[in-house]
Amino acid sequence: MSLTSFDFLSMPLWLIGVLLFIALVAAREVGYVARRRLKPSREENDDTFAMNSVLGMLALLIGFSFSIALNRYESRRQLVVQEANAIGTTWLRTDLLAQQDRAQMQALLIRYVDARIQYGEGASGWAENAEFAKTEVLQGELWSLLMRVVAPYGDSPRGSLLVTTTNEAIDLAAARHAERQAHIPARILRMLLLFALIAAALVGYERGSQRRATTLLLLLIALAGTLVLDLDRPSTGLITVPQEPLHDLRRSISAIPVQPPPA
Repeated sequence: MSLTSFDFLSMPLWLIGVLLFIALVAAREVGYVARRRLKPSREENDDTFAMNSVLGMLALLIGFSFSIALNRYESRRQLVVQEANAIGTTWLRTDLLAQQDRAQMQALLIRYVDARIQYGEGASGWAENAEFAKTEVLQGELWSLLMRVVAPYGDSPRGSLLVTTTNEAIDLAAARHAERQAHIPARILRMLLLFALIAAALVGYERGSQRRATTLLLLLIALAGTLVLDLDRPSTGLITVPQEPLHDLRRSISAIPVQPPPA
């Protein structure tokens, strides 16, 4: 199974951590058995160069993967802030419209903000994609309504200001979706797993009799790998991208009564 498949991304994080830890312990036992069968008379502190080298490279690879995941997390967080600002500016600029057009635009923007919040809080990749499909429908409605209400203004600044921020909000929604769909490359994850298993086998080969110390080391490696995956999973991880900017926007626009269009 590919490391980028839907099944992998939807697996519970705790299950991935447990399976990784079990695999590392199994690799340690393989190394320990190999040591006893191949060179039972060697001292355990004779040849640790290979073990130390692989552990060092594993630490670098984990750090590199963590950096990628953390940068993606920060990018996703910043996009939420930018999108909330763009929608908020669009809301403010609806005051440039006539009362009836303003009421229709604001009512649709409220629905749009709710859809964006539900998208960001999707509990699975399937839920996230379903909410994005709703977003695209609302974007079509929003753009059609916008073109109708700004048509009387032609090329005047009044219409262009509203078109600019609405277009920015739509673009940022697409950017958020693309960023949430992007993950650490599968090749890096495979190399990380391979290095971890080799390191565990060498630990078992060199220090297999030190059960408590090596078990703690493998547990820390498994936790580090799980943390990297957690940061890389915006929909199903424990560390989620905060949606507070959109919630704050929703509260602020809810406090402003939407004037119904005149009969």
